[in-house]
Amino acid sequence: MLIYRVFPHRADARHGEAGHPFYVHPDQGPGRWDNPDLYRALYVAATASGAIGETFAHLSTWSKAMLPVPTIDGGERALGVYSVHEEVLPLLDFDDPRSLLDRGLRPTDIVVRNRPRTQQIARNVFNEQKWSGLSWWSMHRPQWALHVLWRLDDITLEGIERLGRHAALGDAGNLLAKKLDPDVS
Repeated sequence: MLIYRVFPHRADARHGEAGHPFYVHPDQGPGRWDNPDLYRALYVAATASGAIGETFAHLSTWSKAMLPVPTIDGGERALGVYSVHEEVLPLLDFDDPRSLLDRGLRPTDIVVRNRPRTQQIARNVFNEQKWSGLSWWSMHRPQWALHVLWRLDDITLEGIERLGRHAALGDAGNLLAKKLDPDVS
């Protein structure tokens, strides 16, 4: 399956450096599924629109100004396209009622923005030792499936795409009713 991630990109970044397509910041911890003492979390989406929408949903106007990454010399946000083999990297799907029932969870446990609660849920799932991550739905567009991966060794980079004027950027912006400047749509 293909998955997508908006990340700060720098073309000459080496593996382990900021700007590389597989880089995950070591100071992770405030994310809703983070448990940095157990794993580094790679947040991705099932669609390019979902990855873009999740990244920029907090902005009311989308323009080229949202693409540069000032903390990385020459960095610019890009869309990473990756592939994962679901047989090798099974994800626990919280959109499946059985996944919730088996763990005594309710949909509100997943959707609520209660980081200590969702981080504990992720910790419990990680400790089952049979999942490489989990899936849930976006609060911005429930049709967007989101994933967090904590087992990253079997992910393949398929490509890196520039975001300026990307069709998925326009699609996500329209779905979220954002003002799109002509320089990105």
